Amino acid sequence: MKLRHVFTINFFIAAFFGLSWSLFPAFFFWLYGLMPDETASWLVRLVGGSVLGFATLMWYGMQTASIDMRKAIALALLVQDIIGFTASLIFQFSGKVNFFGWMSLAMYGGFAFIYAFFLFVKPEES
Repeated sequence: MKLRHVFTINFFIAAFFGLSWSLFPAFFFWLYGLMPDETASWLVRLVGGSVLGFATLMWYGMQTASIDMRKAIALALLVQDIIGFTASLIFQFSGKVNFFGWMSLAMYGGFAFIYAFFLFVKPEES
């Protein structure tokens, strides 16, 4: 597997969640067993917009011929995934979210592992 393929998979996941969070935040609160309020809905929409911004990076990562550009994008996504994993881990163990919280952990953790692999273990395959 090449880094471009990871960007492609991550792009579709990020586009789905970014659009969904931006347009239907209440549905995701319900899905995770949380009670939304106005402030939380606003924040979820902001996060959805940020995720769409990262999806744009992934799109350009799929298209570029520059290895340095792909590595820079992978580093930005690694940072985002490590923070997402850590925040999701803390929230999951707080007991305030249902089993869907484990999906967030799996996605963030999985992508963090893959990006770290391409950056530090097999950088020549980027």
